[in-house]
Amino acid sequence: MLIQRVQVSSHATRGVFRSPPLTSRSAAVAVHATTNRSVFITGGNTGIGYETAKTLAAQGFCVTIGCRDPAKAAAALTRIKEAVPSAAVDSVALDLSDLNSVSDCAKRVLDSGIQYDVWINNAGVMACPKMTTSQGFEYQLGVNHLGHFALTNQVLPALKAADKPVRIINVASAAHLFGKIDFEDLMRDRSYDAWEAYGQSKLANIMFSYELNRRLGADSKITVNCLHPGVVKTELGRCVYMYTWYMPLAIEVMKFFMLEPAQGAATSIHLASSPEVEGVTGKYYVDCRRAVSSNDSYNRDTASRLWEVSQELTGAVVPVAEAVAA
Repeated sequence: MLIQRVQVSSHATRGVFRSPPLTSRSAAVAVHATTNRSVFITGGNTGIGYETAKTLAAQGFCVTIGCRDPAKAAAALTRIKEAVPSAAVDSVALDLSDLNSVSDCAKRVLDSGIQYDVWINNAGVMACPKMTTSQGFEYQLGVNHLGHFALTNQVLPALKAADKPVRIINVASAAHLFGKIDFEDLMRDRSYDAWEAYGQSKLANIMFSYELNRRLGADSKITVNCLHPGVVKTELGRCVYMYTWYMPLAIEVMKFFMLEPAQGAATSIHLASSPEVEGVTGKYYVDCRRAVSSNDSYNRDTASRLWEVSQELTGAVVPVAEAVAA
C-alpha cells in the first residue's frame, strides 16, 4: 500500500546523489503571511510533505493532508499544532496505490466545499522491488503518476470553478533525467529495474505537469509547475537498503551531503506561496529557481499519448474528469 509506508521524498538520482548548492533560499524559506487560503498536500504526514504542511500552516494556510494511515495522519496533525499553535490542519484518507481510495478522497474533497488555492502532489515511493498496485499497475508508476493523475483530474472541476487563482504543484525529481516513457512495456513486465521504473514515474510527473498546463490553456486561472526538491533525508529511500550489502553504509555516508526535510520543502513552499511565481506556469524548478528539465520531458507527442494512456488506465476505475479540452 502507500503513502506512510514507503513515503515521501528524497527524490535521488541513480549514481548521482547530489543536491543543489545550499543557498539562503533553500536553507530558510521566506514567510509570506497569508489568510483565508487553503492547501491540499498528498503525503503531508512525513518528510518534505510534513515540512511543507507545517510551514504553510505557519504562513496562515488552512492545510489538508492526504495520508493512508489515520494514526500517522493524526500524529502529524498533533506535531504541526504543537509547532504552530494557530495551525488549522485536517486530514483525508488517501492511498494512491488504490484508485478506489483515490476516488473516495476526491469525493470527500469535492463534498467539503473547500476552495483550494494550492494543490500539491507530493507523495511518492522510490526504487521499490517489483510489485503492483491494487489495480495491477507497476507500483512506482501507479503511486507516483497514475494515482496523482486520477486525483488531480477528479478535483480539477472544483479547482477550475474557484473564483481565484489556483496553483497546482507536482513534486518530481532529477531522477527523470534517466527516465523513459516506455509505452511498449509501461508496467515493466518484461524487465524490471527499480531505478528505471522510478525515473519513468518522475518523468511522467513532469510531462503530466506540462501537458495539463497546455490543456488548461493560456486563459486559465490555474497554474501548474513541477520541481526537484533535492536529495533529502526522508523515508522515501528505505527500499534502497535492500539492493546491495554496502548500500546501508553508503546511505549513511551520503546523509552528510543530503538536505534536511525542511530544506527539501523549500521549493514546494516557494511555489505555493511566493508572490514571485504569481501567474508563472508550465515550468520546472530546482532550489526555488526556474530550471530546464530533460529534452524528453518537452516532447509534446509523448506527453499527449501519456495523458491518453493514463486516462484510459485510471478511467477504468474512476471517471477522470473531462475538465480540460484536448
